[in-house]
Amino acid sequence: MADQDFSDQREFSRAPVHMRAEIATNDRVHAGGAMESLSLKGGFYRIADPPEEGASVMVRLHLTDGDITIRARGTVIRALPDGCGIQFTEIIGVDSLEHLRNLIRFNAEDPVKVEREFDEHVGLKRPS
Repeated sequence: MADQDFSDQREFSRAPVHMRAEIATNDRVHAGGAMESLSLKGGFYRIADPPEEGASVMVRLHLTDGDITIRARGTVIRALPDGCGIQFTEIIGVDSLEHLRNLIRFNAEDPVKVEREFDEHVGLKRPS
């Protein structure tokens, strides 16, 4: 399953990132890993011994060494020996959403395409 191409199934483009993060399940914090391949709908969290598929998780992405973070709730949709794919179910707070959008836009291979995806998605349009 690791070799399967999911790009045709994705609603949003993914941006290559490598940032400090942790995820927490009800009974454990999985720290010391890095979030990679990030989109508005989720990402891949690289860590040994990830949570199992179907687990609900809280995600914290650290933008700096200080207090600036992106927080989200999600579900593990794919568990591999070296990490897990997480689908976000909620981005927590307006600041988290704005930071996530900017992070993806800045790191995207095609920022124009990413901006178009943001603009065309009904759930992401700003009220006029």
